[in-house]
Amino acid sequence: MAAALVAYFLLLVALGLYSGRQIGRGAGGFRDFLIAGGRQSALMITFSILASVVGGAATFGVMDLAAKVGFPAFWWLGVGSLGLLAQAALITHRVRGLDAGTLPHVAALTMGGRARLLIAAVIVVSWLGIVAGQFTALFGFVSSVPGFDSAAARFALAAIIIFYTAAGGQLSVIRTDLVQFGVILAGVGLACLCLYGGAGEGPGFFGSMEFLNGRFGSGDLLHLGLIAGAAFFIGPDVMTRALAARDGATARRAVTAAAVLLAVFAAAMASIGVWAVSHGLTGSGGAVLASVIADHLPRPVGMLLSLGLISALVSSVDTCIMSAASIVEYDIVRGESTSRLRCFVVAFGLAAYAVAIFRADIIGLLVSAYSVYTPGVVIPLFFAVMAYGRRPLNRAAWYAAVFAGGAIGLAGGIMQVKSMALWGMGAALALSLVSLALGSRSAGGRQ
Repeated sequence: MAAALVAYFLLLVALGLYSGRQIGRGAGGFRDFLIAGGRQSALMITFSILASVVGGAATFGVMDLAAKVGFPAFWWLGVGSLGLLAQAALITHRVRGLDAGTLPHVAALTMGGRARLLIAAVIVVSWLGIVAGQFTALFGFVSSVPGFDSAAARFALAAIIIFYTAAGGQLSVIRTDLVQFGVILAGVGLACLCLYGGAGEGPGFFGSMEFLNGRFGSGDLLHLGLIAGAAFFIGPDVMTRALAARDGATARRAVTAAAVLLAVFAAAMASIGVWAVSHGLTGSGGAVLASVIADHLPRPVGMLLSLGLISALVSSVDTCIMSAASIVEYDIVRGESTSRLRCFVVAFGLAAYAVAIFRADIIGLLVSAYSVYTPGVVIPLFFAVMAYGRRPLNRAAWYAAVFAGGAIGLAGGIMQVKSMALWGMGAALALSLVSLALGSRSAGGRQ
């Protein structure tokens, strides 16, 4: 396994170096680095979206939830599939048509420079905690591999990810995503076939499916859909993939395909979790998966699934590092320097690594900051995109929507009160509607 892991990471480095050599100079080179030139095919975008969103939460999180609620753990990612479908139907082509470079740039084009800086700051702070969490999950999983359980090995893994991301930028991230999700899909698919293929090996694959039960009801689904699904609807990582597509129609096809495949993947992971519960496997999601791999799968399939799980974590790390560093350079510094953006990739990656290693209390606060994003950004930005070019929005009310939604969501995250995130979304929705009404009234008065 150690040899396969080393070969796998060497392949990622090679793809990063190859992509780096294809990046030109000047504005064109920066665009290549930032959004892969904005000319990627539907296949590349589809697999890149999937590799980006299938991270630690999608693997270990589904397993943890399956132990508590059974197959309804499907909705951990199922709501993401619904969010992607909604994005494809409503805004993917609109966002791609803006020809922006980042999600905060979309805010700048639709609502002005102050909106750009505000949303950029929220994303960068939140994504530092998310990358640290992905690093922590990655280190925990690979520590079971002989030779990868030391501090030096953990640093080497982080350095490799940071290096190939800095070398090739978005081009290397998208190309490695193609490899990574291929490995993920093969590993999870073969594992399901092995676990459910034998007679008497627990509940049948389709017989285990129940989408709601007494442990996970419609209220739980509503909360998860509004908070988690909304991040798939308008999220910096997913929207960056739309911006990298060659045109709006390509982006829409890719997002739709990704939504369908994500639902299939969610069902497969939930089914593995149900199988594990039926066989008395307990513990954290990572521990359960390690036990399934070591004791219940043929060695080649177990190795492939292990590489797939590692790929899931790595693909999320590189995407989030690239997204955050791009926002620092393009939206906060307001520059277009490829060399400086590479430095920001390294700096952000090392900062997230340090947070993950030292496990300071700041991790909880930074991860809680993610609760700012959905209530404070998704709804106001949706209104801004849909109204752009059609009718004006009142900027004061729009900013109030961002601040109110974000503040209430952050308070709920810190105090661990789930309902406050929904209250934050309600406040953001109400103020966004006020922004629309006041803006339309002002426009009517000027006519």
